[in-house]
Amino acid sequence: MFLKKYRIFAVLALCLILSCTGCSKDLILDGYNNLLHFTSQFALTPKKNLQGEKTEGSDTYTGSYTANYENFSGTEYLFGGTGLIREKGNDLTVTYKLTADSGSVRLYQTRGTDEQLIADTSASDTYILSLTSQDNYIAIECDDFCGSLQISIK
Repeated sequence: MFLKKYRIFAVLALCLILSCTGCSKDLILDGYNNLLHFTSQFALTPKKNLQGEKTEGSDTYTGSYTANYENFSGTEYLFGGTGLIREKGNDLTVTYKLTADSGSVRLYQTRGTDEQLIADTSASDTYILSLTSQDNYIAIECDDFCGSLQISIK
C-alpha cells in the first residue's frame, strides 16, 4: 500500500515539475520517442553473436545481412526497433533470399506481440514493411538449420 501511494506521489510530482518547466507536449513526446529508439537497440542480437555479416544502415531498422547457417539452432533479431515515429519515414523496402537445405527455419517480422511469417522455406521476394508505433523487428528462428539468408532493408 505504501509503495502504491509513493508511486502516485512521484507521478504527480513529475507532472507538476514538467508543467512548471514550460516543456511542450511535442518536446516530451520527442524525448520519449528518442528514449524508445535508444533502448530498443538492445533487443537486437549483438553483431559479434550473429552467424553472418551485418552491414548497418542509417539506423537499426536498415542495413544488410548475409549468413550461411550450418546446423544452427537459435533466434537472431537482425533489424528493427521501437518508436512512436521514425525520423526517415515508416515505410521500408525489404528484399530477401532464403535458401533452406535442411532443418527448420522461420523468417518473420514482429509488430508488437504479433508475428507475421515472411518465409519458412526457400523463397525470395521484395515488399514494403510499414512500421507501427510499437516493436518492429525482423528475426530468423532456426532449428538445426542448414541454408543461407541474404536480406537488405532500405
